[in-house]
Amino acid sequence: MPRYAITERAGPFVAGFRNSGVGTVLELSERQAAHELRLGTLIDLSVTPAVAGPLPQETGNPPPEPCPADDAAAPDPARKTKRSPA
Repeated sequence: MPRYAITERAGPFVAGFRNSGVGTVLELSERQAAHELRLGTLIDLSVTPAVAGPLPQETGNPPPEPCPADDAAAPDPARKTKRSPA
């Protein structure tokens, strides 16, 4: 069975087990761990850190700026606008 470690985001119970502390290793099926992985309360120990890549603060380079959207100046069509009285 795959192995997963509990993170600091976990509450008192993780995948039906009492949380016994950050870093505790649980052997769960992929189905048991799926929801907790989405929440970030578990990390998969079978994924090597090299696969994930370095974080921007680890490389010393600033994170890239997000590209501005082409329609950033366009008004939101769902938003109501006030009209002056005629």
